[in-house]
Amino acid sequence: MASRARPKLRPNVFARLARFAALRSATIVLVAGLLGLACAAFALMKISIDPDRPPVISLDEQTADRQAELDRLFPGVEQTFLAIVTSGDPETARQQALALAATLGERTKLFVSAFVPGTGEFYERNALLYRDVADVRARVNILLQLEPLYHALAAAPDLPGFTALVSEIANAVEQGRSPPGLATVLQAVSSIIEGEVKGKSRPLRWSALAGIDGQVQAKRWYVLATPRPGMEREAAVAARQASNGMEGVSWVWPRRALATAPNTLRDFVVPAALSVLLVTTLLAGVLASFRQSAAVMGCAAIVLSGTGAAVALMDGPLDGATWSFALAVLSPVLLSGSVVATAYGHERMRGLSSLQAVMMAAQRQGGLVSAAIAVIAAIWSAWLFCQLPSLNKFAAIALFGGALSWIVSVIVLPAALQFTASKEPEVPLHWLTEEKAMEAARYSARSYDVVAILLLAVVVFSAVFLPAIRFGESQLPAKPPPLLETPDARGSVHILAAQEQVSELVARLSALPEVGAIRTAEQFLPVNAAENISELKRLAAFTPFMAMSRKSVDESARRESLVELQEHLSVIADASASAPELRAAAIRLRRAVSLFIKSSTESETALEQLEAALFSDLGSVSKLAERLIVLVPPAVSDLEPRLLRRFVSEQGIWRIEVMPRNGTGELSFAAAVRRAVPQAAGQPIVSLVQNEIVHHEASLAFAMALGVVAMVLLLATRSISAFLVSVAPSIAFLTLTAGVIAYLGIRLNVAMLAAMTTGIAVLIASSLLSARSLARTGALVSATGLPGRAILLPPLAVAAAAGPLVTSSRPGIVELGTVATVFILIVCLLAWALAPALARWAGALVKPRNGNATVK
Repeated sequence: MASRARPKLRPNVFARLARFAALRSATIVLVAGLLGLACAAFALMKISIDPDRPPVISLDEQTADRQAELDRLFPGVEQTFLAIVTSGDPETARQQALALAATLGERTKLFVSAFVPGTGEFYERNALLYRDVADVRARVNILLQLEPLYHALAAAPDLPGFTALVSEIANAVEQGRSPPGLATVLQAVSSIIEGEVKGKSRPLRWSALAGIDGQVQAKRWYVLATPRPGMEREAAVAARQASNGMEGVSWVWPRRALATAPNTLRDFVVPAALSVLLVTTLLAGVLASFRQSAAVMGCAAIVLSGTGAAVALMDGPLDGATWSFALAVLSPVLLSGSVVATAYGHERMRGLSSLQAVMMAAQRQGGLVSAAIAVIAAIWSAWLFCQLPSLNKFAAIALFGGALSWIVSVIVLPAALQFTASKEPEVPLHWLTEEKAMEAARYSARSYDVVAILLLAVVVFSAVFLPAIRFGESQLPAKPPPLLETPDARGSVHILAAQEQVSELVARLSALPEVGAIRTAEQFLPVNAAENISELKRLAAFTPFMAMSRKSVDESARRESLVELQEHLSVIADASASAPELRAAAIRLRRAVSLFIKSSTESETALEQLEAALFSDLGSVSKLAERLIVLVPPAVSDLEPRLLRRFVSEQGIWRIEVMPRNGTGELSFAAAVRRAVPQAAGQPIVSLVQNEIVHHEASLAFAMALGVVAMVLLLATRSISAFLVSVAPSIAFLTLTAGVIAYLGIRLNVAMLAAMTTGIAVLIASSLLSARSLARTGALVSATGLPGRAILLPPLAVAAAAGPLVTSSRPGIVELGTVATVFILIVCLLAWALAPALARWAGALVKPRNGNATVK
């Protein structure tokens, strides 16, 4: 039987729109280009982006109230900066920390307070009470033992008087006695003289030498700086600048603070330029035409510019979730552009003219493109009804971009393809022709089936990780982890309570295995205060003295006393009765005196300066001893005011600071503390609540999205088999991403949810391309169907657009770029291996219906 003539295909609405646009290609391209440039300029001038700003998540009323009360009573406490100041010289470390705190404290517009724990009047007065009882007892014994020495020096506080004292020590060792406790005095004097030789004059602190000032001789000090709420980033920049030039200063920043200002070129321009380069190169390689790739990229730029202009009209800056709208907006236009351009190139290779190819591509793929964009819009629309304000705004932007993508795809893209078309016919075969793909498929179908089966096995296994998905805005672990041995308060939970409730709450929290440290105002009081005060009362036996005024001594007498001092020190150093530490101290002091005599600074002024450095503080010993005798146990209200303000509010409400044990997850820690104390607040509690809210809202949104998508797909494919082929890969995507998230140990934040939704939208749309031929012909590939390379091109293009974000220096941008790229690569894997295999397997069960047509 002779075959019937092939019927002519009547142009549908998409073909008619394409013909209209192609016949006016120059005008449409010019108008669209000018509008795109105008929108781009407006967006660049007006749009405000802050990738590090936390997305808005509506907390429940109780959590929001507790957090607001914490911020009101203790403003900025969760964003405290910690500076660790380290030096080999304890005094240098202390002075450097005090200088840094003073500098930051002067910046009152940026900081609420800045201080060094362990300094101030309170600690100077009560420092000895923090020491062990045995240590305090030993210090009191030494002071009482050296009482004659201090009285002798007080009677003659000058170089001749000190020389006379050393002569008595020399006489004692010659008689076979080595007086105890004097080596420390000689070592301290040596240090002062050595400083004078080096030009670094500083007074001898006799109270520290006597051991009763209790000053901490630590080589590491801490600076706590509390920024004003909302000024964390500016305060961090100021803190970094203030510490420039200081050695041994390292900062520990809260997550909200950035130590460096944003770099527009590095953080935005360079990633965007790399994205354009990669996507353009990818499109040109797959489409085998720079002209077609330029047309697609031009349409993408118009959509992005138009959406950016619309976003610029919105109130407020874009936060850590909404700023990434570009990926969601580019997805539909890259998908539709890839499909239409691939179909256009395929028709041109069949020998059709540019106008015919444009119409044929629109005729055959216009409905598919519209269905794919409708699927993407259906997925985004689900986020409009959730209690996540940032995603509500994101979805509105994405829907606007999707609508603009459809308009551009059916009008501007055909005009752009016609405008950029070569006047000569494009008849050479593409390097990825359908015939080559079909020929390779005949030899490798079984291999692809094996890969698909293995991928399905991994998908099924990864399903066990779905319940383990965690949500929250703490994107990355704190670096370094919270330092429990320091005042570091990052990751702490805060409990507000009245003073009489604190003891019971601390006992309850101490029983939790997840808790690593608990800090309250009471814990800054000395534990052994009563016992140490009892020891200090023994200083009542110390006879008070007053240092006499130094007598006027001429220069020659001072020089003679230095020479005599060397002689007496030589006797001490050479005497066999001298204790080893006394001998070493005498040798050091003799060498220091010799250097002082030989130095160019030996003058009357230098000698007077040396005497002042050695004896000006001598009277502090007696004054301090008298004050220690009447010392009383301190109360919480006596604490250093800035430290007290961190733990007790002006209204008398106490704050209990609870730190997690090392190795404990933030959510596990927060959940344990909240079970024990329901009124707990702080960032871990907020993260826990956000996890619960986002988990609930995301589940509802995804379920709603899949329901709407199911109806759209059924209408578009009109085939149960094609519907299953389109939806199944998205379920596989969810299980695979759950496995990846569990492996990486990260929590999904709102920005990641947006990236995941983009991945699902692209995957379902790509799967629809595979299912489309199944719905019409019952087979995966037909001679007039869409070339197979078009299925993989959209997700690859989106991955190429997201990948360069990892080159940014902003943590939020790098994180989103990394996660989005991983998600889209999973989409590429599923679109390449699983979706075609499902279509092929389903096609084997469906009876083919043949039928071809042409269009003029």
